[in-house]
Amino acid sequence: MTDKSLPVLSAEEEMYLNKPYGGLFGDTVMAKVVEELIADPTMDYRPKYLEDVTKKSEKSIHDALKKLVILGLIEKCGDEKHPIYRVIVKSKKFAGLSFLAYAMLDDREGTDCMDMAVSDYYNSVLREKYEPKAIANYDKWSLNPEIKSTDDEEYETISASA
Repeated sequence: MTDKSLPVLSAEEEMYLNKPYGGLFGDTVMAKVVEELIADPTMDYRPKYLEDVTKKSEKSIHDALKKLVILGLIEKCGDEKHPIYRVIVKSKKFAGLSFLAYAMLDDREGTDCMDMAVSDYYNSVLREKYEPKAIANYDKWSLNPEIKSTDDEEYETISASA
């Protein structure tokens, strides 16, 4: 990307550029932790790593992680001394936060990342639930060509081998 193609941000827009979700949720510990988790949901997170990356205190990271476990966005693995946290990628909260992260990027850079993510989510998760595998709407048909319709001489047959 060349300097000419980069968007020109106003001073107000630049102020929110490095904040989680573009400043939508403020600059809280929770917002920073959530942004980090959503950015790489396949990673195993340790509290110390999140402390280093967010530059927040051990207690505030612990409180945020505890709340996110209760809310069902992450799960706690490992033992009490060495906890590991993982994003529950099947969570609808995860999907929603991912779409929001893409939406913020799309609005800032004019991309279509969210549209592609929604399409992928529909095709991989929802399509089977909302689209039937077959549609039939002819009211005079028979699976057995030897059985004729009694109320009409004209009838359609559908071969079971088709």
